[in-house]
Amino acid sequence: HCLTDALSTIVCVHLWTVAMAESLDGLSQEEMMQKVIELQLGLAKISSRVDTVKCDNTYLRDENAVLRDYLDNLMAKVASMSNLGTTAPSRVRIQQDPDGAVPVRVSDHIGELTAPAMDD
Repeated sequence: HCLTDALSTIVCVHLWTVAMAESLDGLSQEEMMQKVIELQLGLAKISSRVDTVKCDNTYLRDENAVLRDYLDNLMAKVASMSNLGTTAPSRVRIQQDPDGAVPVRVSDHIGELTAPAMDD
């Protein structure tokens, strides 16, 4: 989504740049310099937005790696349990046995997840 917004911004600025180039005919040197400065500022905004999108992308990739590790550990724990049956444990049982479930804060964005207690 962020990348789409950044690309839309780039296309809009490019179209604006083409329109500006067509309107530069007949301008004085001072007016042309002002237009160049405006274009440079537009380029700086686009560059900043691209950097922001890159940072957001890196953050989301890191969060995905944390979730992947969390799920791998959870699945390994479940695989080692015996007599699981076919039904999930009831929420009432988990709440009554605080040692049976451990809340884990994954991140501010994801929040808290509850996993079975790990036997070390």
